[in-house]
Amino acid sequence: MKQIKTRSYLQVDDYLDLLNYAKQLNDIEWQQELKEALRHQLLENGKETKDSEINTLWRHFDQINDQLLRLFDLLRNSNNAADRNSWSEQIWELKLERIKLEKQIQASYAHF
Repeated sequence: MKQIKTRSYLQVDDYLDLLNYAKQLNDIEWQQELKEALRHQLLENGKETKDSEINTLWRHFDQINDQLLRLFDLLRNSNNAADRNSWSEQIWELKLERIKLEKQIQASYAHF
């Protein structure tokens, strides 16, 4: 992820350097081409960032589901009331966290 961001920033920086050079040369046509290419690059960078954010949200969602499955197994196989209460509370908290995450995921797709 960090390499992608660094590469993207370098590409944008390169476009800006070329744009400054085109301005020094008073080459209007080249300036317009560079501005369009820069605009396209910035849109792509934003899309990559958004994709990465959504993937992170989904990974967190999957981790919560894995934790829930583990806790349900513990709950099912235990007769200890104190443990069962503790696991039930953890399950409840994870379910609430998952609901928040679902809303974030839905909002991310709505703004895509």
